[in-house]
Formats: sequence, C-alpha cells, structure tokens
Amino acid sequence: MQVVGSLGGFRPQLLSFAMRRLGNRERAEDAVQDTLLAALEGLERFGGASSLGTWLFGILKHKIVDAMRRASREEPLELEVEEPHDAGPESELARRRLLEAVDASLKRLPARAARVFVLRTLMEMNTAEVCRELSISSANCWVMDYRARQKLRACRELRDAL
Repeated sequence: MQVVGSLGGFRPQLLSFAMRRLGNRERAEDAVQDTLLAALEGLERFGGASSLGTWLFGILKHKIVDAMRRASREEPLELEVEEPHDAGPESELARRRLLEAVDASLKRLPARAARVFVLRTLMEMNTAEVCRELSISSANCWVMDYRARQKLRACRELRDAL
C-alpha cells in the first residue's frame, strides 16, 4: 500500500522526462497518466528488483514510444493540392510536376517503405490490411510508414513542386 502512495510523487519527474521526449505538454501528460495507470494495474509485477522510479521510467519509455507511433499515424503528410478552378495549361503543368516529384521521391525510398506509404496514404488501407498484404507486423508497418513520411517531408523536389 505504501508503494501506491509513492507513485504520485514521481509525477513531476516523469512529466519532465516525457516533455523532453515528446515536446508537447498534452501528449506528455497523457503518457504520464498512462504510465501511472499501467503501474497501478501491474503493481503485482513490481518485484522490487529495481527501484520504483526505475520501474516507472521503464514503463514511461514504452508509453512515449506508443505516443510517437500514434502521432506518426495521425500526422497527415501535406501533399494535398487544391484543384484550380481554371484547368489551363499552367495548372496542368503544375499538377504534372507535382506527380513527377512524388513519383521521383517514392523511387528514392526503400521499396517496401514506399509500398507501405502508398497503401496506407494513397490507397487509404488500414494497418491490418497493409500488414496482411505485405506479410509484416504492425510495428514494422508503423516504422516503415514513419520513416517514409520523414524522408518525403525532407525531399527538396517535393517541396519545390508544392
């Protein structure tokens, strides 16, 4: 029972750690709350082999990774281009350049990462469908999608075309 009372005492340290990793107060608060809840639910698994703080920070690290994965899945890649009202030669040229830039950027990605990105973002398949299609785990799918998005965001040709 004394351990339960000690959990809340770690909150400021946990929050500070989460803020440094996530850079967003709301997401950090959520990660800390999830950590404390998981600790309460799993208290019987705390055998005392490490300090309570070490155990809590271990849980928090996993919650931070989960938060980062969620954020990468929810963060849209800003590739949307407004369709012009006047579909003249200039707008057609801009659209063609954008498509060429997307194609060139996707070709620079590892083949499987590009495929994950295309299936999830362009074909709007959910993670389970992509995993079945490519015979990969959901964790692998999230990592490949995240890395593909990061590389596409950094692609100069794509930024210039937008």
